[in-house]
Amino acid sequence: WYYYMKKNSSINIRKGKMPRICQTVIIFFFIGMLLGTLVGKLFNSALLPELKSIYTETLSSIPSLDIPSDKIVLSSFYRNIKFVLLLFIFSMTDLWRYYCLVFSVYTGFSNGLLLFFNISIYKFAGIANYTCCIMPQYLIFVPSFLYIIMKLHKINSCDDTNQKGKLFLKQFPLFLLSILLILIGSLAEGYINPLLLSHLAGAAK
Repeated sequence: WYYYMKKNSSINIRKGKMPRICQTVIIFFFIGMLLGTLVGKLFNSALLPELKSIYTETLSSIPSLDIPSDKIVLSSFYRNIKFVLLLFIFSMTDLWRYYCLVFSVYTGFSNGLLLFFNISIYKFAGIANYTCCIMPQYLIFVPSFLYIIMKLHKINSCDDTNQKGKLFLKQFPLFLLSILLILIGSLAEGYINPLLLSHLAGAAK
């Protein structure tokens, strides 16, 4: 499977198409999302009443919460840069594709739970609530992670030295760019997303 993926993805790169690894990551994300919604439905009756109370109380208190945006930015940056660091670390091995898939399922699973939770409470309007929770940072994070995975695959596929030091040097400019992309996404989460959540809280009253 590994060598088939590598060969087939190399052909896609030369044709300018999305590598198979990126396509597989997207598929696994939606698989994780489906699993998250199924688990949410399975435990719906046991967890929903308590979670609904916590969620609505938290949502209504958002406008009065005084959480500095810089703390949200730092928290988001720290959370997402860990995934990037692990991605680059695993890229030095043959396991990095598996890490991508595990990360995709995990991310999809948590989003599936969040989506099902919102729909269970607010019905169709829950889709808008879910969107407010993930925007606009996901517009930056999702393309960024796919771009990083694509470029890492391209660098690794074109590297014939099998020397980790030289491979790291080739990846280093991409690593710096990754830090910048994560920072931009974190700034969006820290300064724009709270405005959407505050609007959502106001609409929920």
